[in-house]
Amino acid sequence: MSTHHTGRDYSDYSADQLREAAQRISTDLARGMEMAGSGGIRPEAVEADQDLQKWMRTEAARRS
Repeated sequence: MSTHHTGRDYSDYSADQLREAAQRISTDLARGMEMAGSGGIRPEAVEADQDLQKWMRTEAARRS
């Protein structure tokens, strides 16, 4: 399965590219939370990004 449930196709990404993308999501989330302070980021957005990050890591492991 190379398509995340959001519909985005990641079939052309290598395992390393998926891991790098997952790391960027983690970094972006941390920055966003730091800049926004309390209540600045919608929980749904954080959950969606964390879900995508988890999927990317799982898919990268599958491809390795």
